[in-house]
Amino acid sequence: MIKRKPFRTWVAASFLFAALLPANAFAADDARDLLKAMSDFMGKQKTFSFDYDSTIEVVTPDFQKLQFASSGNVAVSRPDKIKVNRTGGFSDVEFVFDGTTLSLLGRNINAYAQVEAKGTLDELAEKLENAGVQPPGADLLSSDIYDLLIHDEVTDAKHISSAYVDSVECELLAFRARDVDWQIWIRGGDQPVPLRYVITSKHVAQAPQYTLQTRNWKLGADAATAVLAFDKPADAKKVDLSELPHIDEIPEAANVGGAQ
Repeated sequence: MIKRKPFRTWVAASFLFAALLPANAFAADDARDLLKAMSDFMGKQKTFSFDYDSTIEVVTPDFQKLQFASSGNVAVSRPDKIKVNRTGGFSDVEFVFDGTTLSLLGRNINAYAQVEAKGTLDELAEKLENAGVQPPGADLLSSDIYDLLIHDEVTDAKHISSAYVDSVECELLAFRARDVDWQIWIRGGDQPVPLRYVITSKHVAQAPQYTLQTRNWKLGADAATAVLAFDKPADAKKVDLSELPHIDEIPEAANVGGAQ
């Protein structure tokens, strides 16, 4: 009887095959153009929504790689409204920004916090980062995705090939920067939305990755942005933001070693 080789052996062989490809095997000339076209299209969308699945990897001090997964949905109404739901194995979180107030609800602990944060979504991004909160694929919610991503010291850009995500044809682009490599899959046709986004921390042991995969995009009048108000449970307890545990994508106990 022929013994089947484990999947990891096939993966290792695939890595070797990729390593043997010549450097000029990919088209580098239009990667930036395709990214810019996607950025321009997304920047023009005043309202949109999508569902997503995300994974984030961490590496423990003894070099064990762990992966944490979550799912949810995002609804945006530019320039200053967003609602995000995220559910994972250890948290069930909603946060809403209405242009003046950022509200965060921990459903699993029935508690919420509110912070004054006047401004646009672009201005909110830094405040969220300081608060330890990042919307899924925060880079892709910018009003100018191209400027944000390319400005990050991109040293190489390649249009790898056509590809498929959830049976949808798209274009796979790969970029290199000083600290990370990242890939993006952009849907083909007249609605070039990002379908998949992968960031690799290449200088961290075992190169942990963050992956976001999107689906069920709705644009304009079709977008599910009608209910963007913060609607907390009547018995939810108001607490300080620092008292809301587990609002990130990884549990505090796992936030060790390297994480993307």
